[in-house]
Amino acid sequence: MKNLIKKTFRRLFKENPSKLSTKALERASNMQKPRAGTPHDWEDYEKYLKEFEKERDQ
Repeated sequence: MKNLIKKTFRRLFKENPSKLSTKALERASNMQKPRAGTPHDWEDYEKYLKEFEKERDQ
């Protein structure tokens, strides 16, 4: 299922590279440190990093 989603995103990026929805999908798929936001955004980001490290260590 994960590969199917990635394949669909790649197709969307190629077909509509300048659409706002395509740019939003691209930003969402590349997790980066938040530039600003609520404390909840930062908590989510820190939680994501911890989970990512656990998966990488296994």
